[in-house]
Amino acid sequence: MKSKMKVFSKAILAIFVLIVSFFGSICNANAANQITLGQSERLDGYVAGTYFSIKQTTSGVYVYCLDIHKGTAKNSVANFVREKDAGFAAILKNGYPNKSFTGDRKLDYYITQAAVWWYLDDTTGSSNLRDAFKTNGKDPYGLRPHIKNLVAIGKAARSKGYGDLSVKSLSVADSSMSLESNGKYYTSQAIALNGSNVDSYSVSVSGAPSGTIITDVSGNQKSKFSANEKFKVKVLASKVTGTKLSMKVTATATRTIQKAYEYQPVDTSMQSVMPANLTSVSTTKSVSTNLEIATSKVTIVKLDKKTNQALAGAVLAIRDANGKEITSWTTTTNAHVIRNLSNGTYTLVEKSAPKGYKLNSESVKFTVSDSNRDVSVKFYNEAKSSVVTITKVDESTGDALAGAVLVVKDANGKEVARFTTTTESYVLVDLAEGTYMVEEISAPAGYQLNSEKISFTIDEDHLSHQITFKNYPEVSVPNTSSNGSMIFTILGMLIVASGIGFVYKNAKQAK
Repeated sequence: MKSKMKVFSKAILAIFVLIVSFFGSICNANAANQITLGQSERLDGYVAGTYFSIKQTTSGVYVYCLDIHKGTAKNSVANFVREKDAGFAAILKNGYPNKSFTGDRKLDYYITQAAVWWYLDDTTGSSNLRDAFKTNGKDPYGLRPHIKNLVAIGKAARSKGYGDLSVKSLSVADSSMSLESNGKYYTSQAIALNGSNVDSYSVSVSGAPSGTIITDVSGNQKSKFSANEKFKVKVLASKVTGTKLSMKVTATATRTIQKAYEYQPVDTSMQSVMPANLTSVSTTKSVSTNLEIATSKVTIVKLDKKTNQALAGAVLAIRDANGKEITSWTTTTNAHVIRNLSNGTYTLVEKSAPKGYKLNSESVKFTVSDSNRDVSVKFYNEAKSSVVTITKVDESTGDALAGAVLVVKDANGKEVARFTTTTESYVLVDLAEGTYMVEEISAPAGYQLNSEKISFTIDEDHLSHQITFKNYPEVSVPNTSSNGSMIFTILGMLIVASGIGFVYKNAKQAK
């Protein structure tokens, strides 16, 4: 009956170990669910006649036993049970095969295994090793000091724990970003990660425009930093399109811990073991802060004062309160936008007027402030007035003539003016730039029609023209029907007279 109960108890314990192993595997995803133990290798009793064996998995990984009073499992599967405290991890990290004490594999393994049992005795009250082992038992190879030192390392690590990752905040003296002197970037002040047990951290930014970069305090672009490093965020000024921008900066800290794990053989009468190869367990935690950019937007448009239409071709400039020129540009028919001006008072001046317009010598002042960050300025020009004076005169006397009908046409033949002359000159003003032609379509009474066409051009250098249009009086023609006989009589008399003269001359020469 007792033997049956013993078998039943072992079965229940095995099931319990499997259940613990299952849930443990969920909680410790980095740990292997199982290991397979191979053969053991017997060691001599190097200290105080205490004998034990070297244990390895079938893949050659050294393992260390956790209860000297139990047997050593061989050729057996062992299931994950639990995570061991930081003291065990420190012993394994500083023990064999990760480190060597004597250069002899067997002695080094002996030192590490003995340290595990001694550490258990000191921290849990177990009795794996006799007092003679720890005090004055034979130690011909001088292993005891190495064992004691390794135990001390384990106990010191246990008091500190694994050192779980903790992050509290990102600290920055001022969340407002400032424009660099060269105007290229808005740059934050140095930002620090407040936390503990941080191996490194990476930085990302959301809500920022393209071209945003992360740098160290020296300006080197990077996104991953060591625990005590500070960083800066830089935003391209040319990408800031509004007057206010908010972005979220997130630092994700990483902590990688080497942990020790316990595995229980399926035969629970055998002692559980710890593999010497520690398992790396990484954890991450994030923390965020916000950064702000408060910038300015100044919109400037150049307009015709009379028509209110946009004007191209003016050269404008902005000067600061000290008279220093900040920027200059040539206007187009689109508004000109200037961003990122610092708070202050500025003056807008015109250096060159658009073609055909008078220079606007007046300046316009405007102010950028925390409460006035979106500024619009209209700057006007007056067109230069064109004056064309047309006078109709008598060619012979120079007197002004009334009654002629004149027409003025543009280069496309379109009629722009039609008028009847008076004794006063006719004046055309504000003609657009271009070439024009004046012609007469009806002459004054008593004058011949002037078929001449006079052209003139209006441009920046030819705004004034004086045009004189002349007419000739009509010529009187005699009445041929009433005077015809008299004309013929006179002609006959002249012919007769010339004939008599010819005869007289010849007769005189004959004598």
